[in-house]
Amino acid sequence: MLANSAANAIFGRFVACSKLRFFLSLFLPLSLIYGATASWQLPQDFDALTNAVTAWHIGKSGSPMLPGYEYLTTAPYVTFMGSFMNAPGGTTSVAPPGAALLAAPLYAFTPGELQMFALLYVFTPAELQVFEIYNQEKLDFGAVGIPLPPLWPATFVAVFATAAAMSILGLAFLQQGAPNEAWAAAWIAALGTSAWSVASDALFMHGPAMLWIALGVYLSSQQRYWTAGLSLGAAVLSRPHTAVIPAALGIGISAFTRNLRPIAHIGLASSLGVLALVAYNFVAFDKASILAGYSGAFARRLVAPDPFFFFNNLFGGLFAPSQGFLVLSPFLLLLVPGLCPAWRHSAPWVRSAAVGGLVYLLLQFKMNRYDPANSTLYRYPLEALTASAPLWFAAYLYWLKGAGGIWRRLLPKAVVLAIGIQIAAILLI
Repeated sequence: MLANSAANAIFGRFVACSKLRFFLSLFLPLSLIYGATASWQLPQDFDALTNAVTAWHIGKSGSPMLPGYEYLTTAPYVTFMGSFMNAPGGTTSVAPPGAALLAAPLYAFTPGELQMFALLYVFTPAELQVFEIYNQEKLDFGAVGIPLPPLWPATFVAVFATAAAMSILGLAFLQQGAPNEAWAAAWIAALGTSAWSVASDALFMHGPAMLWIALGVYLSSQQRYWTAGLSLGAAVLSRPHTAVIPAALGIGISAFTRNLRPIAHIGLASSLGVLALVAYNFVAFDKASILAGYSGAFARRLVAPDPFFFFNNLFGGLFAPSQGFLVLSPFLLLLVPGLCPAWRHSAPWVRSAAVGGLVYLLLQFKMNRYDPANSTLYRYPLEALTASAPLWFAAYLYWLKGAGGIWRRLLPKAVVLAIGIQIAAILLI
């Protein structure tokens, strides 16, 4: 025990003497781990491929228009890919631009042209340059040719954005607990959730959104509200409904501290992200909105009085064996009883960020849908978990750390199980 205490003390002095050193002690090894397991080539999820295509075109031409993809907006291919649409200015991606904008500079300064690939849902003769993409609901399709850019710049951005997000969360944890505890918690968040198996694997929206949310939460802990708002506004460009997170942070911190500066600074700065999204949508879709090319079904679901649909989504997102984040990251279940004492003892920025994460999660499962056939592990709650991570860490500090022996003994087992699930997902899915 004395040797362990001495090691912790040495480690604490090593990382605590510099926030940069603490950050790098997480970021560098996480980047290597994420990079070793990421998808640097096909097959990739269609959402990630669409972001890579958009990033290449923005980087090379400065425009979100995608010439040469028009056929993917017509039957029968529109159901094959589903990520492209016809807009007044041409074909473009339905998705918000945040992830593509983050990767576009790398595409602008690296060589590489579009190449035609044949994407299949079923196996075909080996002499063809094809990649199997399995989707049980669409097995009637044959090969569909699609021009794709080099994928490594997009994957590079996903790897480093996710590694940076988890490392910045470590800095946020450092405001709450001892350096060794904050460091370990960051590793658990990085490897025990689908931050590893999904966000770092390819250029989904999640890695970039998590980066900006983590940075905004950390800057809020430093009372740097203008820059926190700018960072959280950048998250809106990836996931528009993350706008509830800066709203909750600004309102919550101001209410708890009785100071109008947080709500004014975070609100004004984050609104720039909303305005940038509206401007992008006006250029791409010729309409000033925050929905981008997404179907109006999302807005209709938000206001629809359908509690069964909402409950089914929420229950599946929490507890489904294939998608529920409390099942696939079981260490979170051990922390649930500690959320109440964590709330009582936590700083306003911790509480407010957690409220924003909760509202985001509820919105996500009200507007979107839980899909048990999804081939990726849970990913819809990732932004909510990033915002609420400091409260989960506080649940350990103010409850599980001092709980009875059986709870303490279960924690390492639950962490190992969660990491094992992520490894299995990387190897098998």
